Amino acid sequence: MMYYLDRLDFNIAYACNLSCKGCISLSNFDRKGVEPLDSLLLQIDTWKELITPKVLTLFGGEPLLHPKLHDLIQAVRIAWPKTRIRLITNGYLLKKHDPAKWFDYKPFEMQVSIHRSDHAHIINKEIKRILDQTTEWQYRRTGDSDDHRDLIFYIDGFQLWKSRFKDFVEPYQLADGKLVPHNSDPADAHASCGSPDTPVLYKNKLYKCPPVSNILDVQEDFVYNYEAVENEIGLEKFVNDIGKPESVCAMCPSNANNPIDHFNKENVVVKHID
Repeated sequence: MMYYLDRLDFNIAYACNLSCKGCISLSNFDRKGVEPLDSLLLQIDTWKELITPKVLTLFGGEPLLHPKLHDLIQAVRIAWPKTRIRLITNGYLLKKHDPAKWFDYKPFEMQVSIHRSDHAHIINKEIKRILDQTTEWQYRRTGDSDDHRDLIFYIDGFQLWKSRFKDFVEPYQLADGKLVPHNSDPADAHASCGSPDTPVLYKNKLYKCPPVSNILDVQEDFVYNYEAVENEIGLEKFVNDIGKPESVCAMCPSNANNPIDHFNKENVVVKHID
């Protein structure tokens, strides 16, 4: 049986060129490396017969750190021909990639997440290299003050936008140097969640959301009796529970108080931009 998902995040990198407080991928824990291409191709082969996402998001860490990124995108396109591929990047490393190449992967989207307002000129320069590839762009504003996409550039089969999330809420606490859960009410935590309906494929297993997969990878004894889905067993329940609170949601805070400002350079360390 084939299951259809609105969105699936595909974790391809653990390292990041930034270290951000409150990062759901724990970039501030100095994580290293990327998932090898052979492993990613195996994951695609494993799941392409079971799930079809409308949008497949290449996620990290920083995906642009993956040395085989373009080979991976081509493999995703073959496996899911009609799926929109979305690349989420902080944008600093776009200069290492041919800006014309992104147009080969339609339908394709690029989300450039803005960190540090003092570095906006760096990111804008890299975005301009992509926009300069064609004069056919149209654009629209969302008109929604809660939408992180302030301006969307688009042509047929391709969209590009900057995301201005600004405030992040840490999905964990620290005690004696260890990650500990908040032990919130699951429904309250889910109601204030920044990724309430975002399943992720992480090391060939399906997890409810990026924080769960990343935190359990960094610290196995962190939380509860959560079991990721490894094959078709449990897949129907997993799909049906997307967007719903579950017991594992108790790991996160029950409100969005004391958010971390990602436009403030004190909360975002740029480790390298080369």
